[in-house]
Amino acid sequence: MTKKLAPEVLKIIETAVNKAAKESVGKAVEYRPDERNFFRETEILLYNYPALKLKVAQDEEFLYNPEAQTDPPAKSKDIVYGAIRGGHGLDIDQYTKGVKSSMMRTRQEVLRVERALETIRDDQYYGIIPFKYWDGMTMEEIAGKFECDERTLYRQKNRLVNKIKIMLFGADALK
Repeated sequence: MTKKLAPEVLKIIETAVNKAAKESVGKAVEYRPDERNFFRETEILLYNYPALKLKVAQDEEFLYNPEAQTDPPAKSKDIVYGAIRGGHGLDIDQYTKGVKSSMMRTRQEVLRVERALETIRDDQYYGIIPFKYWDGMTMEEIAGKFECDERTLYRQKNRLVNKIKIMLFGADALK
């Protein structure tokens, strides 16, 4: 047997539900997830590209070259040797799987950056990218190499990074 609610109670419930619904819709409309700064993310990838390439090479050497030098720095030698030999509960197979997984993700990022760079390689201002992001040159130094003013250089760098950005992040980077 079910009881019917009094009309006053139903009205209170209806009012509360409507109010909650309006507040939820208002918050949903106001809500904007953190907008990604794809330009900045592209620059971070460019700055870290050489390190990512080196990491892949080191991991490949560690995993695929049994003769590779894997000694840790001298001051922590005993701790790492113990860990690699199986001490301290380290599962070498699990560790190797982790290294492989990380290496594959890193390699994928390197390939993404290389493909994106390939799209601008023929641009007359391509040299800005390696000079700025990998060689650590200042815009003033780069401007001297290109024999142009810094404002032109900034414009060209931004144009190239924007092209790379689209190649790395696709349509999401257009917003």
